[in-house]
Amino acid sequence: MGHRRQTLLVLSAVMCILVPGVYLTEETETCQTTFDDANYQEFSNKLKVLAKCPGNFTKHLAVEKQSEFFGLLQTAANELRSLRLKACKNVPPKNCSFPQIPANGGLICLTHNKTRYCKPMCNQGYDFAFLRKSRLYEECGDDNGYTWNTQYIGGNRLAVCSKSSIRVSGVASAYFPRTCQHAWYNYTEEKRLISDFKEELRQRGIDKVNSKTKCLLCGDLLS
Repeated sequence: MGHRRQTLLVLSAVMCILVPGVYLTEETETCQTTFDDANYQEFSNKLKVLAKCPGNFTKHLAVEKQSEFFGLLQTAANELRSLRLKACKNVPPKNCSFPQIPANGGLICLTHNKTRYCKPMCNQGYDFAFLRKSRLYEECGDDNGYTWNTQYIGGNRLAVCSKSSIRVSGVASAYFPRTCQHAWYNYTEEKRLISDFKEELRQRGIDKVNSKTKCLLCGDLLS
């Protein structure tokens, strides 16, 4: 059985646990049916309830069942994380190396023509190791030989976020309101941050970016 099919069956198994009436079979079609709009909404609501419940909600489960349940959720999360990362790697220009995502922060990346633009951002409670108020983004493309024009000599490290009680090294928009992870889990906030970066690029004469190349990358999730 292929990895993708295994993962789909695992996701269906999670659904079987949380949503009555959904049964696991060996058919991939079952997985597709499982995640139609109606079932997804019920699945999502069940998980939200579970996340808000006190610990005694699940402590009655035998240890082996707790382990199995955690494993199912973790496998599903890993698959979703892998899909997001793969999509962000499969963008033009293909000659650019994939940027190193800063821990305790992240990157917002977009492509315009033959150039990839990535904006480093730090989480709340962190600041950039180097002053970068005049460096909203780093770029890699045809004009610079498909190498990143970073403050770090060579390679694909674009920024480092170090623990700090103040934010002084970057422009105001270079910091997440909370964390990159919080934005990654909240699509409304992710869209706003990406839209802000598109507007910042537009103000610098970089207009009509390819929206299909937009990515939010979080160091604590995807590194």
